[in-house]
Parts: sequence; C-alpha cells; structure tokens
Amino acid sequence: MRRVRSGGSSTARLAACALAAALASLACAPSYVRTPVFKQDRSEIYLRHVAKGGEPIDRGFSHPVSIAPVRLTNILARIEVKGSGDKDQRKPAIPTGVLYMIGEGASQALAKANSSQVVVVMALERKRSLGIFTTDYATTLLLWAKDDKLFIQIDKLDEPISKDPNEKLAEPSDQPTNMKKLHLLAGDGLSPQQSPLLIAADWRDDVFRESAVRVRAGGEVVRRTILMEAPSDTEAKPAGAGPPEGLSPEALRALADLEETRRRGDLTENEYQTRRKAILSGQIPAPSAPTASPQAPSAPAAAGPNAPASR
Repeated sequence: MRRVRSGGSSTARLAACALAAALASLACAPSYVRTPVFKQDRSEIYLRHVAKGGEPIDRGFSHPVSIAPVRLTNILARIEVKGSGDKDQRKPAIPTGVLYMIGEGASQALAKANSSQVVVVMALERKRSLGIFTTDYATTLLLWAKDDKLFIQIDKLDEPISKDPNEKLAEPSDQPTNMKKLHLLAGDGLSPQQSPLLIAADWRDDVFRESAVRVRAGGEVVRRTILMEAPSDTEAKPAGAGPPEGLSPEALRALADLEETRRRGDLTENEYQTRRKAILSGQIPAPSAPTASPQAPSAPAAAGPNAPASR
C-alpha cells in the first residue's frame, strides 16, 4: 500500500486560508471615498468620507448647510496664524490669491455634503519670481459644520510644492503634523480649538457680513487690516447699533461719510473707532469740498495795477 503524504497539501491549505483572511480584512478596512465638486485650473475641492465594508461611516456633521460664498470668504479672510517664536508676526492664514476660489468652491461643497463627508480643499497658486521663475504653492484644508459652528482645519499654508510631475500632492490628513509649529489666533467669531491647526467659526455671526477683502480696479484682491486693532469692547460700536439720538445734521452726515469710507476698506478698525468717537464728542471734520477763494474788493473797471489809489 502506498502512503499518502499530506504535509504539502496542508501547507497549501493554510496559505490559502491566510490569503483569504488578508483579503477579507482589506475589504473591511476603512477607506476614503471622494466625490468631486469644484475645479479651477489645478485647484480642486471635493467631498470625502470614510467607508468600511462599502458603507459610509456617519460622523454626525450638520450637512448639508448653506453658507454664502461671500460670507465664507469673509470667514477665511479673518483667520490669522502665528509661529511659536517671539519674533514671529501674526499674518493671514489663507493666501489672498485663493480666497475667493476657496470661498466659492467650499460653499458649493458644504451645500452638497452629507453627515459623513468633510470638504477637502486643494488650492494651488502659481507665483513668479525675478520675472522668469515660477513656483506652485499649496494651501490645503478640511472644513465641516457641526451645529452652528464651521470648523476649519489647516494642513498646508502657502507651501511650495515639488516640480516633479510624478510627485502627487498629498491630501489633508485628519490629524495634521504641524511641522512649522503654527498657531491659529482668536478673533471676532473665531475660536481656536485644542488642536493648534483647528479653528471654529460662529458662521452666523454678523461680523462675517462685513467684507475683509476688497477688489481694486483691475481685479487686484487686497486685504483690510481688521484684527487686533479695535479698542476695548466698551468703546467699540455694538453690532447693528445705530447712531445715538440727538446728533446734529452735521454729525449725522459725518458719521455717514465715515461708514462709507469704512465700507470701501480705506480705514482700519482702529482708525474707524477713533474717528467715530471724535464725531460723537462733537469734533466734526471739516467738509472735504473745496472752498471758494476770497474775492478781491471791487474796483473800477479801468483800474489797473498802476492806477492811482483812491483818496
């Protein structure tokens, strides 16, 4: 009788079982699913959710939510960041050149998102140096809404990217590394969270109705300096408050002119508050219209520079 060797077949069966288990675990492992929403040049904004076993994992976001592009742009424009060094200066977090693009695309994405999806921003801006060299800079973010808060998580801020076409830009992580030791700063309607790169905005706050950027003739987008320049809350004008009663017509006109100058972005918040306080205290600025030059005393038509003086 011939003896059957079963060792080889047992090893093969064990290997097949291990492979099947590995494949099953991969199938059940969480994975990202992306849904494109907005694309402009090389920048893109899309929705991303985590799926397990083919099903999305609900994260309890308050989506969809409708936030106007202008309001969203104003929120992003007011976010400021500072390094950890004593000599580091506070500066705007989001580059001015991509503000409107992000505001428009993120607004569309938030309106289409569901409770499992975050908004992923992959913004690229090409800058020129010395007139001939170009470099692409990346700003990448995650956004989501929860109740009346809009959360913005920073991943990259205006960072140069590789010129290698085969090197793909990494998308934002749920847990950024913060290699530059940056910190987001508090402001009106803005509250930094425990993570140094996460900030929450009270997106319904009236402060975000006022534009923090303006467009000059020719299309140049410029920022207004508005943060950390206002006086104390006791001196600042309450949101939505009108002028006090009993002011003279001249004072009311001066306040109206001041508000118009403020809306154009020609004043910092500190300058606005200082001038407003002066007007309310009775210091009315002189009218800006040119005054007529004083007329010389009338003289006979025949009189000239050499005419004899009257007795």
